[in-house]
Amino acid sequence: GGLGPTCDDLTKETLAQAFGRKIVPFEQEIEKLKAKMGDRMTPNNLKQAHLPEGCTVLDNDWGTAPGCAFEADGCTVIMLPGPPRECRPMFYERAIPYLRKKFGGVIHSNFIKFYGIGESAMEDRLRFLMDSHNPTVAPYAKEGECEVRVTAKADTEQEAEALCAPVVEQIKEILGEYIYGIDVSSLEEVVVRELTEKHLTVAAAESCTGGLMLKRLTDIAGASTCVSGGFVTYTNEMKINLLGVRADTLAQHGAVSAETALEMARGARDKSGADIGVGITGIAGPGGGR
Repeated sequence: GGLGPTCDDLTKETLAQAFGRKIVPFEQEIEKLKAKMGDRMTPNNLKQAHLPEGCTVLDNDWGTAPGCAFEADGCTVIMLPGPPRECRPMFYERAIPYLRKKFGGVIHSNFIKFYGIGESAMEDRLRFLMDSHNPTVAPYAKEGECEVRVTAKADTEQEAEALCAPVVEQIKEILGEYIYGIDVSSLEEVVVRELTEKHLTVAAAESCTGGLMLKRLTDIAGASTCVSGGFVTYTNEMKINLLGVRADTLAQHGAVSAETALEMARGARDKSGADIGVGITGIAGPGGGR
């Protein structure tokens, strides 16, 4: 980021200064900029066409600010515009080809997603794999879940994939019960896909999460095929009136209990007509969660 036209876009200037390079106008980029912007162009936009001397320009077909790259002092420097709709395609279409041309080979990664096991327990059982160099195995702690990245480098994509494959299989054999997906973006993506494939629908009754579960599911494209709806029942009265949770269940076991969660789930299923009901209750306040 920081390659735009405003005074706070300082990335090029900062990196150029760090590596002892001048910022100079690139006439060809100025002409491209004029063609892209037309009457909308203001003088400060010319700043986008001023780049580190001697750099390789990375064309931006998704916006106005070009990226650039250069090698200096044993480092490879690549600058890309910050907006995700520009940065993402430029990374794949400009930065990766540049690196492949300069350094050769292909890097391939598989991302194995875990739920129900902590990072330390996961690392303990996979530690013997983490001393390898090609492929490498690296653990990561994420919010509410863990991840292992298996990465290999080879001359071709197929060769790199072939190096990763047996290690991925080995990890599946060791910790398969905790794996919810490989090379998937999220747990909710997997849930929506599995429900859709099985022609099942789900409804949720949420207390402490305030609708967060359904929000995460409905963020996934295609969720309308499997999500029926939901209930946010924060108070006991709402649990009783909307879901049919029994007053004596709440009195005997409390709102935060397996018994109440079960009746909430039944109520969500029965009231919505969904195949599956989910009940969520707990304590999620600043004093701690359970």
